[in-house]
Amino acid sequence: MLLVAAHIEARPAIVVIDPGHGGYDRGGMPGQIIPEKPYTLDTARRLARILKGDGIKVVLTRTDDYYVSLPARTSTANAYAGYNSVFVSIHFNAGRRLGAYGIETYYNNSRAYRLAALIHPRVIQALGSIDRGIRHRGYFVLRRNRLPAVLVECGFLTNPVEAARILTPGGRENLAEAIAAGIERY
Repeated sequence: MLLVAAHIEARPAIVVIDPGHGGYDRGGMPGQIIPEKPYTLDTARRLARILKGDGIKVVLTRTDDYYVSLPARTSTANAYAGYNSVFVSIHFNAGRRLGAYGIETYYNNSRAYRLAALIHPRVIQALGSIDRGIRHRGYFVLRRNRLPAVLVECGFLTNPVEAARILTPGGRENLAEAIAAGIERY
């Protein structure tokens, strides 16, 4: 009798999704016309729906337009340490130059780098943008996280061309699908 080992993909069992900003924290920079917070939340909800549809448990650090502190965000994530889980914080960038555009992904340790490397190129392709790099940073939600944690800057709301894509529901759906595909390959 011939036994063939089945390949079982070890994707995360739990994904903690962090929609950046919320409540009085609108995101972006002073004077920015388009607030960041509703688009991070919408993209996070889309990502949650996709992942749940694929059988992955999802936890959102916020589910509506209210403020959540950085320690509360990491505390939520850290409650799932040891459960084959990852943390993804969703943001949109802003720049003083209208011409600034592209995708940046941040991580804080080697486990998270692999997750960043899987998500980053997919987001670039989904938005039809350019690569601004995968970068090591000590952002609070990354450095205080016990999960593999990444922060994805999904394009510039201050760039008219990128903002036009981000502001469409289809554009945010494409971003959510791209992030989901990267997570599911982790």
